[in-house]
Amino acid sequence: MRTFTLTLLIVLLYLSAWAQVEQPQALRLMPSDTASEALPKPDLYCFPEHVSVKMADGSTKSISTVQAGDTVIAYANKQITTTLVRQVDKLENMGTALTQLYLRPVDELTASRNSWPLVPALLLEATPCHPVQTATGRKRVEELIKGDVLYCYEPATGAVSAWKVGLIQANAGKLDTGYTLITDTGSYLVENVVVLDK
Repeated sequence: MRTFTLTLLIVLLYLSAWAQVEQPQALRLMPSDTASEALPKPDLYCFPEHVSVKMADGSTKSISTVQAGDTVIAYANKQITTTLVRQVDKLENMGTALTQLYLRPVDELTASRNSWPLVPALLLEATPCHPVQTATGRKRVEELIKGDVLYCYEPATGAVSAWKVGLIQANAGKLDTGYTLITDTGSYLVENVVVLDK
């Protein structure tokens, strides 16, 4: 019995000494009250590098080629305007999910075979946290539901029209490198859809 007690005492002393030594991060023991708490993930507000941004002169540029100081088309105070790009954020090695939104014109309720050609669906790809302008105000992409109304710029008329969310495909892929803009008005157009700064 003494041998067992002595052995147990030695093991406990060894474990106590081991626990007080700085352990590598992968081996570090966490107190039980914090072990179950997940670290918060940062909100990532980005678009893939290939999406187009509508410039003030009517042309489009890939978001990855837009630079601070460029002037882009924006939507503010319920009208189309131009705005200065203050900052372009590029995030690398993100590995975050990408959401795809398919939009249709709201006024296309009575489309039939006699009304060809039909307007094709518009695709907007973004990270789930990115905000967009809806008929009911600012919403994150992950908060959108089928039927929500977003605003799209019509280059032919220079006006904004209402488009409804028809299909939402979450986890449509992984985004490794993403871009977002900071503008004076807090908005800009991606694929002609009104989106908002983070």
